[in-house]
Amino acid sequence: MKRLNYIFGVVAAFYLTGCANLQPVRDFANASAELSSYTQLTDRFNTTYERERLYLSGPVDARAQTNDKKRKAAYVDLVRVHQTASLYMQTLAKLAGEDTYDLSGEIKGISGGIKAHPDFGVSAAHVDAVANITTLITKWAMAGLQEKAVKEMVREGDASFQLLLAGMQDLVRLYSKTNENEKKRVLGFFEVELLYADTPKDRLLATLARVHEDAKRREYEQAQPLYLSAEKGLQKVADGHRELVKHLDDLSGSDLQKSLKVLTKDIKNLSKSIQTVSSI
Repeated sequence: MKRLNYIFGVVAAFYLTGCANLQPVRDFANASAELSSYTQLTDRFNTTYERERLYLSGPVDARAQTNDKKRKAAYVDLVRVHQTASLYMQTLAKLAGEDTYDLSGEIKGISGGIKAHPDFGVSAAHVDAVANITTLITKWAMAGLQEKAVKEMVREGDASFQLLLAGMQDLVRLYSKTNENEKKRVLGFFEVELLYADTPKDRLLATLARVHEDAKRREYEQAQPLYLSAEKGLQKVADGHRELVKHLDDLSGSDLQKSLKVLTKDIKNLSKSIQTVSSI
């Protein structure tokens, strides 16, 4: 009996050790899923016109309204890009031993795919990438704990996932450029109008306008670094996935674990900074 208990103990210890060896993979996948799921920058991009409309007029306002309609039309698909990338990493975490996710609702939410939006850099290739990743998620989401499943999903998904991440980085750069253009239009309004509010009778109005101008300037200054953080975070996710592909034959190896631990820490720190956009 003692010998039998010993054997059971050894088997259990071996099993737990095998699970623990995939901990860095799970941690990286979970951190990547969290970063990919944030839509605050996309939400801010979508509400550009709501912020700038009070400062626009004439042809400039007309063009801004046209751009606003395009953003509104693309918004659902842009959010679905986030959802697809996040769910891919959630599924990878589940395969590596994470059992806290019920992915059925998320899979249903992305099942309709997305449309191309050339004006925003969402090409037919990105549409195909989303479709490929969605198919892969559906295939592996119900798989059990097994290293083989992790390897197969990473191997099958790398090309499409890298393309998806590259597209997300392009979107972040577009968001950043849109924020900068909005800043120029809004602050330019104050620069022009304050030239004509320099008489004694307009002093109170001018003072209030300068206070408002300072507040808007701080808003744009606070927002701008967040785009860089998002772009860096997505690059970290891409780098980590490449590391997984590179070390598919030894997912529990020390080299991969060290790389993933560093990348996971960086991704978590960048995620925290991105979340602050909700307060701007």
